[in-house]
Amino acid sequence: MKVIWHSNAPWSPTGYGQQTALFTPMLNEYLAGELNISSFYGLDGAPLRWNNIPVLPGMPSEFGNMSLVPHARELWGEARGGMVVTLMDVWVLQSEVIRQLNTACWVPVDHEPVPPAVRDFFRNSDAVPIAMSRFGQEQLAEFNPLYVPHGVDTKVYSPQDREKVRERYGFKPDDFLVGIVAANKGRPSRKSFSESLQALAPFMQEHENVHLYLHTALDPSFSSGENLPVLMDELRIPSERVRIVDQYRNAFNPFPADAMAMIYSAMDVLLNPSWGEGFGITPLEAQACGVPAIVADNTAQREVVGAGWHVRNRPVWTAQNSWQGAPDVGDIREALEECYSMGDAQRASLKAAARQHALGYDAERVFERFMIPALEAAWSRIEARRPLTIAPKAVAA
Repeated sequence: MKVIWHSNAPWSPTGYGQQTALFTPMLNEYLAGELNISSFYGLDGAPLRWNNIPVLPGMPSEFGNMSLVPHARELWGEARGGMVVTLMDVWVLQSEVIRQLNTACWVPVDHEPVPPAVRDFFRNSDAVPIAMSRFGQEQLAEFNPLYVPHGVDTKVYSPQDREKVRERYGFKPDDFLVGIVAANKGRPSRKSFSESLQALAPFMQEHENVHLYLHTALDPSFSSGENLPVLMDELRIPSERVRIVDQYRNAFNPFPADAMAMIYSAMDVLLNPSWGEGFGITPLEAQACGVPAIVADNTAQREVVGAGWHVRNRPVWTAQNSWQGAPDVGDIREALEECYSMGDAQRASLKAAARQHALGYDAERVFERFMIPALEAAWSRIEARRPLTIAPKAVAA
């Protein structure tokens, strides 16, 4: 089996980029070097080598619709000479392009039911779906999807010395630190900045030792996101108790995994009640560091968070012609209060449960238990579709 892995470049500071960086070195070894990465984000102009794997560029904003078939023909001599594995939202791909290739799509589903554009893609493309959550697997049942969850490097994302990391970042031992680590993209925000800050405002006013750490872009012009400074000012969130990630570093020199593990380990709770998640890697990284998470009770968040709180949400109709769920502000506040009031023994038990839950998603375990069987099964399905070649009958002498 020869594979083109099509996603964000492995150095990209995105969820897709992180998963590409985690799994392609293991996959390249498994395939004895028969792996190429095709990047539709993170590389333009010319190929590079990363970890001894060729990384092929795409063209700006074409998502692979113009580059994938040429890449396959150049590498294999024909479009169907191997298998293309995409890790991305499939509704931006053109079915008529994907139909020319042998394709398996590791795909997020963050709406209920599956959006029409996603459903129509699989009906028309002949691609084999690989769901990244059990929720997604249920939503894609019409297409008999395979299943591979996202993974996390639990050797790097692990509990750090809380006192030391707090001293390093200037937090006191008795501070109650709420962390938000999310992309500020789109309005209204899928990451629920508005609902989270509405719940935090009275919570911070009632408890003087509550602090907020924001790991996101403040400038709404970056990704047409929320104007967070104006929103926090409107809600009267005390600015002296808000710590914000260095904006230049966040945009142009993202924190590596070991630094993020220290940041998570300083927190008491991660606040991430998204409207919907295809998977939701941030809460899993936090749990690997022993930190519980507050998420909405919808989509993949129900299964990804095993130690924390799932808050109620109200249905919201989105531009993808399906439903997500805006979290209940009152429920977020109650979850914060419950976390704040826990005793030491209860907090230690929750920390251990968070770590144990995350270990089930360790990248090496996911690769061996789920990814390799799924890719082999996808290839078998593709092979089974090939037309039979019948040898001609022998001509009698």
